[in-house]
Amino acid sequence: MKASYIKKKFFETIDSIVADPTPFVKRPGTDFTRNRLCPLRDLVTFLLTMEAGTLNREIRRFFFRPTSSKKQPITKAAIIQQRDKLNDKFFPFIFSAVNKIKPFKKTLKGYHLLACDGSDLNIPAYDDKKTYVASNTEGVGYYQFHLNSILDVLEQRYVDVNIQPRSKINERSALIDFIKRTAFPEKSIFIADRGYFSLNVLAHISVSKYHYVLRMNSDEASMAFIRRFTLPESDEFDIILDFDITRSWKKCYTTRPDKYVCLKHGRQFDFIPPEDKKSMFHVKTRLVKIKLSEGNYEFLFTDLPQEEFGSEELKHVYHLRWEIETSFSFLKYNMALNSFHSKRRDFICQEIYARMILFNLTMLLVHSVELPKKDCLLEYKVSISDAVITCRDFLHNRMSSDTVELLLIGNVTPIREGRTYPRKKHTKRAVPLSYRA
Repeated sequence: MKASYIKKKFFETIDSIVADPTPFVKRPGTDFTRNRLCPLRDLVTFLLTMEAGTLNREIRRFFFRPTSSKKQPITKAAIIQQRDKLNDKFFPFIFSAVNKIKPFKKTLKGYHLLACDGSDLNIPAYDDKKTYVASNTEGVGYYQFHLNSILDVLEQRYVDVNIQPRSKINERSALIDFIKRTAFPEKSIFIADRGYFSLNVLAHISVSKYHYVLRMNSDEASMAFIRRFTLPESDEFDIILDFDITRSWKKCYTTRPDKYVCLKHGRQFDFIPPEDKKSMFHVKTRLVKIKLSEGNYEFLFTDLPQEEFGSEELKHVYHLRWEIETSFSFLKYNMALNSFHSKRRDFICQEIYARMILFNLTMLLVHSVELPKKDCLLEYKVSISDAVITCRDFLHNRMSSDTVELLLIGNVTPIREGRTYPRKKHTKRAVPLSYRA
């Protein structure tokens, strides 16, 4: 697939909306019907390629570039008025359309690997209780959205997105929404960290005929789910757990915690009504304990066949989940997802979708080239941070598709397997709108 084809299909989607914007505007028949200095096609490209500068700086960078035909100045107010015409269906539609440019085909043993994770996004202060987060200092807080997403780790593209106000964060609910609303390939494996496990999530994935690799809390944690089972004392094991979920608290169930899981009153479980004390939901799954390093272990729940995925294969599958953590880093620091250009929450959601669309377009370009094989000590891959710059310039019509290919092949980075770094945890706040380059 050539870079020119990717760009052509992307702008075909935009042009189809320009031809009939009715489903994607707040006032059908009025919005985007007149000629403006910032037409819809330019507005979308502008929002996709914005960087971390002030809004005025971004306007001048885009609308007054050498390849632009604009002669009259475009103001911030004009951009805001045009953005305000778009409804909340617009960017999700483009996001889905970009994913249709190239089908998700890469698999591991015939399975699609889908990593699910979330990340907090610091946003500008605003009088908004839904996004407000109180800090340890009385009267001092900050504002955040929580971004839940599904990444195909082999294709390195986002498949679905869910944006939650920080006060309404519910990662498990987000994963269930993904399963309900998106048609994933049947042989898909959902890979998720400890924050996503619940019996309700487990049941939804099982009923949907998908597969899962979910990390569990260690048996040393006081509230760990796996503490109810009698586990081998060995450093590593791979066992089958067979139990029923019920809302009944009869003695015959509560005295056998390894065979029956009695749901507490009010616990959400969509497959047994709250007042139903007779129904059971059967679960048969594998629990795999994997040794990482001296004193460190991973506990994984999975329904994958043991003959296809042994302990080492599962360890590799779960390790691939780290791709989504890396992608968050590129989104925030290379694509300016931590630098928004408005306080309005709907505009911020537009920019979140725009960055994720830009990421997917960038990865389409990255995977459109094949690096020449060289006799080197290390293998190399296309540098994503450089590819982002190339993708922006390509959308700005600053270069041909042949130049794009040369730049992608010419900017590579070595692949160093097995490198680990301690995660640095420190507080970060939103970049104020008035303090930009």
